Amino acid sequence: MSQNVWLLRPKPHGTDQMSYFLENDCIAIGYPVGQSLHDCNSYEIKKLLEAHQWENGFSNVNILVREMKPHDLVVVPYESKIYFAEITSDYKYIQKYDENKEGSGFPHQRDVKWAFNKQPVSRNDLPSALRESLQYPGAVASLTKHLDAVLNIMDQSEKHVQLNDDLLEAKNKALRLLIDTINNTEVNIEHRLQAAEILLRN
Repeated sequence: MSQNVWLLRPKPHGTDQMSYFLENDCIAIGYPVGQSLHDCNSYEIKKLLEAHQWENGFSNVNILVREMKPHDLVVVPYESKIYFAEITSDYKYIQKYDENKEGSGFPHQRDVKWAFNKQPVSRNDLPSALRESLQYPGAVASLTKHLDAVLNIMDQSEKHVQLNDDLLEAKNKALRLLIDTINNTEVNIEHRLQAAEILLRN
């Protein structure tokens, strides 16, 4: 199955929701139309948007509801920072946000897994071609032509996570060794005191 890359801006229904995206491991778009779009085809989605005078948002909605799929990658620009994620769910409808209200109005969502432990990448660190594509002003768009570049960035994320896990494991082993040394009455008292001092510093 082919893998796609999507640009998605974190301002569904005109409100900055980047914190919500990160806290809830999701992405979302606006266009509250009073119902789930789960069983709607493209024509039905278009008609619903027209009825609410949001026909200009058809491409954004159709992409999130019908074209995105699990394992696709998402690039989320935010100020000078860029977040990367992998989609992990089918389309989700969150009814409580299906309201034409400031700070709400983004019921159409997908779950994601954020790369780099939810930390962003500097825009300046991206390949120039990808940076240029991120200047596209729309809310949602295809970036699949940059798949190789984004996969390379995501691969760095996996290495970053693995390194952090390895460092954490090493630190835990070192702490256990210090505790064992402190508790071992057969060890020279000076060594036990040194172990205690190191443990207290950390």
